[in-house]
Amino acid sequence: MRYINQNKLNTIKLNKDNFYVLIDFDRTLTKGDSISCWRVLYYSNLLGENFQNEYDRIHDKTFPKDYESKEIKKQAYSDRFKEYMELLKQNNFNNDIVKKAVRGN
Repeated sequence: MRYINQNKLNTIKLNKDNFYVLIDFDRTLTKGDSISCWRVLYYSNLLGENFQNEYDRIHDKTFPKDYESKEIKKQAYSDRFKEYMELLKQNNFNNDIVKKAVRGN
């Protein structure tokens, strides 16, 4: 990971080759009482009750147990991510929804 101070950031010309967006969907980077990006969408109600119901079903189905091996947990998280992405496609997820969810609308 690279950290850039404000002075250096001001001299960088951002473009598609050097600009990256980091989204912490699996909460590996967040701390404390923050919620995941998935939960921001969930609580926004912008995707409807069906999205929330399916999200809960996927979460419960793919939540690994503490005693399971790293390989099983890794597969469970991979399966969860794939199912969540398909759920977003089915619910017409788009940039407007992202903007509204981030603003808290």
